[in-house]
Amino acid sequence: MAGNLIDTNVIIRYLVENPEEIQEKFKGVFPFFQKVESGDIKIELTELVLFESFFVLNRLYKVPSKKAAKILAKLVQFKGVSLPNKKLIITCLTIIHDTNIDLVDAYLIALSKEKGIKGIYSFDKDMVKCGLEILKI
Repeated sequence: MAGNLIDTNVIIRYLVENPEEIQEKFKGVFPFFQKVESGDIKIELTELVLFESFFVLNRLYKVPSKKAAKILAKLVQFKGVSLPNKKLIITCLTIIHDTNIDLVDAYLIALSKEKGIKGIYSFDKDMVKCGLEILKI
């Protein structure tokens, strides 16, 4: 059974707020995500919302990329989270954590591994470090 969609702002409140200091209107995020973690509540998480959550954590809240990747990977693995390409996204977040490559590059690297693609049209030398051949434009 599919769950309801979730928006970036709910994820961000859960990840950045302190339960003792949170505004009254946001207090429900902590018990909500406990239920998502246990699988009692099912949510549909899109890649776009996950990526936006990463960027908000990293750019607005100044959470280092490696830490943002780690906490989002943990959230993605909650029992109640349904996410298309969950394995691909976990690989992407692991690449960010392990190599400090940016989000989109990590996604492309993870996708290339999943599909057995060996080359990429890019000017980014980081792709070579992760095993892709830079193809001539």
